Amino acid sequence: MKFPPLLVLVPALITGSASAGPWKDLADFTGKDDTGGLVFKSPPVEERFRNPWPEAWEREFQQRARGIIAAQMEVKANPGNTYFENEKRSYGYLMAHAVGGRGLAAVKDLQVEDAQQDEWHRETRGIDYYACFTLKHQMRKYFLFGGLLEPAYRQRMFDGAKAWTARDPLRRPHYTFTQPKEGWGPDARNSWVDVRSTENLYLMRLTSVYLMAEETGNRETTELYKKQLLDYTRTLYRVGMGEWDSENYHGHSLAPLVNLYDFAKDPEIKSAAKACLDFMATIGAVKYWRGGFNGPTKRDYNHPQPFGGSAPGMLWVWFGDSPRPNTHWESDEVHLITSAYRPPAAVMKLARKEFAKPLELFAAKPSYGATTGYQADSKPEYLETQYFGHSFQMGSLTGGTSVDGGDVNGFKILVHDSKDGARALQAVPGPDPAFPGSPLYQKGKVAAENRVAQHGNLALWLVRDGASPWSWVVPEAVKISEKNGVTFLECERTWVALRPLGASAFQRDGDLTAKIAAGEKPPFPGHQVLAARGSGGAFCGVAVEVGEKESHGSFEAFQAGVLEAEVDLSKLAEGVVQYKAADGKWIGFHWNDDPRQLGVWRDGKRRDLARDAGFLYRAGDGGPAPVHAKWGEGAIYVEAGGEAFGASVDGEGRAEFANGRPADVRPRFAP
Repeated sequence: MKFPPLLVLVPALITGSASAGPWKDLADFTGKDDTGGLVFKSPPVEERFRNPWPEAWEREFQQRARGIIAAQMEVKANPGNTYFENEKRSYGYLMAHAVGGRGLAAVKDLQVEDAQQDEWHRETRGIDYYACFTLKHQMRKYFLFGGLLEPAYRQRMFDGAKAWTARDPLRRPHYTFTQPKEGWGPDARNSWVDVRSTENLYLMRLTSVYLMAEETGNRETTELYKKQLLDYTRTLYRVGMGEWDSENYHGHSLAPLVNLYDFAKDPEIKSAAKACLDFMATIGAVKYWRGGFNGPTKRDYNHPQPFGGSAPGMLWVWFGDSPRPNTHWESDEVHLITSAYRPPAAVMKLARKEFAKPLELFAAKPSYGATTGYQADSKPEYLETQYFGHSFQMGSLTGGTSVDGGDVNGFKILVHDSKDGARALQAVPGPDPAFPGSPLYQKGKVAAENRVAQHGNLALWLVRDGASPWSWVVPEAVKISEKNGVTFLECERTWVALRPLGASAFQRDGDLTAKIAAGEKPPFPGHQVLAARGSGGAFCGVAVEVGEKESHGSFEAFQAGVLEAEVDLSKLAEGVVQYKAADGKWIGFHWNDDPRQLGVWRDGKRRDLARDAGFLYRAGDGGPAPVHAKWGEGAIYVEAGGEAFGASVDGEGRAEFANGRPADVRPRFAP
């Protein structure tokens, strides 16, 4: 059935009234600050759910917001391309256009009839409540822009949502389904809502069904999804995020949560939404730096830096702290710009690295389905080391980069860049420099199982393939030199030494450099490739040492120290290597098939990985850490730049928070 732009509704179908949203005029969406600058307003949220922000940060935020909206006004959004989830970009851009100057013309485009209105969406009055990527935009469209929608269209959204949530729409038999087939539509999956359950899609579905069930008065579905949201929040605080630190998807999890935060009526759910956002802002702040995003990461999609994926791109809207603005849009930015949510002050300062450096942070990460499966008693799958210098971050997993079919990037270095903010140095024990992060579910990109032992600015990385090729991908601006078989990378403020272990020296490869820098969509334009190959045998690898002015004084001193380092490869065939730096700091590596039992020796003492598995975050030296959380306890504490934040979630998913001075917050939330 085709729905005309102004539908004459049959009275029997109307069982409630659609909300008009907080504002009914375009002028309500924007205002002026005390300098006359344009600001974008957010829906009203009670003060108890807000994190205090200084006015200076809000001015910075609004300045970034103005730049984003102005840039997105130049992006063409095709309102007619509504097949399946194709609105996942256009709806976000159209909302940006609406507040940015196109006004009601953009709002009209948001109401274009869906391409499958009488195919998939017949029972929901022609409104697409199916695809998760569409759902997150439908929520802000209805709840924030509802007062600008045509009354009949707004009522259709309400009536369609009431039918949609009359029962749990997940796996509810759909009239288009005949038998399973390829595809993700209801005709293939037999459901009234998208069944895909990667964490970001799960959150889009969960928050949207809840909001519309609550809005339309379907109490049974509301209570069902409230329980799931509280279970998710409870689990998140105990084991972390299953789709952890994803460069590609972290931002896509933020958008549905700000919808829940802004529009949920139930105080428990609004509090849970804030708890989730506070947690995800915190874990994002650990790896965000000056527009870049450090590894290790789950589902990284090999994004170049800075602003390569949704994680740094979306987090920049809050955190800023980059010499240049983002230009890589996800179309979710409008959700953060028009939301009342702001991260805690301590989390902002964590993102801006306002803590004493150098500092080492240990972290543990869960299995992929732990959080969405509410497995609050599950154990960590990955163990991470993160080191913060004055001009770089280096991070690794004991399990290294995942092999064929995997999606984990196990090693990465971010370095300071005065022009771009931060630049990434990435590597892989494999032949294809287009995949220096994860293999991205493909075969042949990583030679074999590999492991990484890290001790601050030192790392040993071995692959169980003694003839494996190696590829490092670094910016062209990095100066490359070689001395005594050691390759040196001179970045703007950071120096990196690559010493081959049972392999040839790392040298610039012109053919591979051309491969990643050329073509219609080059994966790494402006980058170069350093390649090496193992000499044969059971294992080969690389020793990495990183220095800077604060640690070594000069590049010449760093280079001299590296060349004085002692390396013991006498047991390389057994997967055993030792590296002693010129300053006496040394690291030992003993291969283990179980990455959680890797032998990591640091200055003569074996690292207790079993102990580290008991913490989501803790300081590497046992001292104070800017972020601390015990595995399974349900609380997190952040302290940076003289600010503190604490949050805890009890066994029922109920959250409490505190912002303030460390002396006031620490006793309640710190270990």
